[in-house]
Amino acid sequence: MNIVSLFCLGVLHLGFFGSDCAKAALLCAQTTPATKPAAGTLEISFLFNKAEGVVPSYQIAMWLEDEEGRYVKTLFVSEYLAGPGISLEVVCPDWVKQARWDKVADSEFDAATHPTPPVGANTMKFDCGKRGIAPGNYRFCVQAHIHENYNILYRGRIVLGQGATEGVAEAFYSPRKHPLAAEILYNVRARYLPGKETGSSTSAEKP
Repeated sequence: MNIVSLFCLGVLHLGFFGSDCAKAALLCAQTTPATKPAAGTLEISFLFNKAEGVVPSYQIAMWLEDEEGRYVKTLFVSEYLAGPGISLEVVCPDWVKQARWDKVADSEFDAATHPTPPVGANTMKFDCGKRGIAPGNYRFCVQAHIHENYNILYRGRIVLGQGATEGVAEAFYSPRKHPLAAEILYNVRARYLPGKETGSSTSAEKP
């Protein structure tokens, strides 16, 4: 902890409320450096399967939550869902409720909005430095829309900013498992790789 941070703690601990101390505390808040983003790459891999008897929309959203389940950041969202699809309450509803995407900054919109990944195995790569993702413990979330009001949500845990880590996600179905397409989204995993990513901030790969 640096000297400025220690001084801030001292001001708060002693309970000084005079004008000079208040100004000092404000100065501390303004000059204490923010946490640097994690210097590494977050990868989220998953399998998009075909379905018989139904045509899934495959609209998908990926985001991070903190350990208590509070929304942190959208990593990826399908173009249609990010645009006119945002008004459809039945498409990826968990993401829609948390992200408030209609109020997001243009830079954040552009960084996360991309074409829907194809059917098959996909790996999405996110440069934590470029996306401003701080080190810490997170829940990674991936939600895909099937048809009508049927959705699949995967949640798992991942630690960013330390050594290489991996996480496997658990599936949740709403309103229940679709009788024909319960596994259009499958095998959702996350991996954090330390070190600076040299490619784009978001990329998709098919093995």
